Amino acid sequence: MRSTTIKDLYNLLIRANWGFSSTMSRSRGFEAKTQVLDKKHAPNQVDSPQFNDSIISINSSYIEVVDSGGRLRGVTSFFGLIGAAPILMGFGALLFSIFDHGGRVPLVVQVFTWLAILTGVFIGFPILNALVHWDMFRKTHYPMRFNRRDRKVYAWSQDMGVVTMNWDDIQFYTSEATKSQDRRGMSREEIRGYVRDRNGNMLYHLVFFKYEGLKGMKGVLEIWELVRRYMEEPDGHIQAYQVDQRLLDLDGRRESFIHSLIQATQVLADSRAFQLIFAPMVMWAGTGRILAKWTCRVPRWPEWVEEKCRVDPNDPYVRNRHTEPPLSAKEILWPLFCFLLGWAEVLTILYFCFRGYV
Repeated sequence: MRSTTIKDLYNLLIRANWGFSSTMSRSRGFEAKTQVLDKKHAPNQVDSPQFNDSIISINSSYIEVVDSGGRLRGVTSFFGLIGAAPILMGFGALLFSIFDHGGRVPLVVQVFTWLAILTGVFIGFPILNALVHWDMFRKTHYPMRFNRRDRKVYAWSQDMGVVTMNWDDIQFYTSEATKSQDRRGMSREEIRGYVRDRNGNMLYHLVFFKYEGLKGMKGVLEIWELVRRYMEEPDGHIQAYQVDQRLLDLDGRRESFIHSLIQATQVLADSRAFQLIFAPMVMWAGTGRILAKWTCRVPRWPEWVEEKCRVDPNDPYVRNRHTEPPLSAKEILWPLFCFLLGWAEVLTILYFCFRGYV
């Protein structure tokens, strides 16, 4: 992570603005393999545009896209909750030993105990707070609206609220991890964009699109191609309307339980074999996602944005959660099976690990 200001550290460690935020993008900087994207031409790697679990709603006025962290929502917070429980119990035990048995504890032990407590307060707690607050107790998601009529982009940001950008002013580029970063487990495939003011200073710099799955960068570029065509081609709204993929269940509401599990199965991989083999990870992602969604508020666009994005009542190209066909039994039962199987495997492992202590 590049050098940051005190304000950036506050945003990252206290407010946990690690998602769709200028703080996060600025901290990561421009390092990595990059390639400028041309808004007038399709990328060579993409045959057709796809939703790839990123689109919330479509109509002739705008297309609404989920933030780049939407697919991994809840994974980090669940990890933080698992780590918080034993750490808090440990601090409780330390404080109890000092205040209840302080007279019988050697001075040197008391000194090191207080050092451990202070270290946890000033280092451990901010990290745990960042992990838990990463996805919980904020908004369920941070949507973006690409308006083809006024050629504006309206985006919810974690640290700036709703920001407005001119589509023509945004310079989009791909960002891939270098080989060194891949070896350190820092692989990423995402599309970022930035806007400069008249003096050339960076006004906004944000991660717009991201994909987690076997497609890698191709998956991100398929989302980009969908938005690019929507904004640049005369029939872009029709092409988006005709994509044969399901929209996200996020239009004006919290994601339902089963839709959270569907997203959880796709976090790990697009392969059902991997989803079955690594069912405990599906359980992890699903449980964290459900907790995150139900501790967060649904974002509501300001009235001025709704006015700019008003949809014609007779618009024939409207797609949202209300127009999507009901989930099939196959779509419901498979993620539910992987989720329950993951919990069964985890509980079985815990039983055999701790049965001697019960």
